[in-house]
Amino acid sequence: MAYLRPITALALAAALSLLLAGCGGGTDVDYQKASETVRASLESKREGFGTPIENVNCPQGVKVEPGIEFECTVRYPDGRVAYALLKVRTDEADLNLESLSPHPMLR
Repeated sequence: MAYLRPITALALAAALSLLLAGCGGGTDVDYQKASETVRASLESKREGFGTPIENVNCPQGVKVEPGIEFECTVRYPDGRVAYALLKVRTDEADLNLESLSPHPMLR
């Protein structure tokens, strides 16, 4: 359960409400770009914890509509899974990483 501490701290840290810009691909969020940006942010020693990430999977078909929230699944090399909650901020598909949790937040 020690791995929950960094995830909880990450979810609560206001500094990690970072902006992921330019993830639009027409009328849908560019899920590949969103996945790559979440991964890079979490692996970053400046923005995240510098924790290695195996992969991030964001859903396809998320409409670029301000206020829409969606989750990406984050997988760590040791098999742990976390869920990154993203929110569409603008019509240009700018995204905020709202939180990171060991449990799904959206149903």
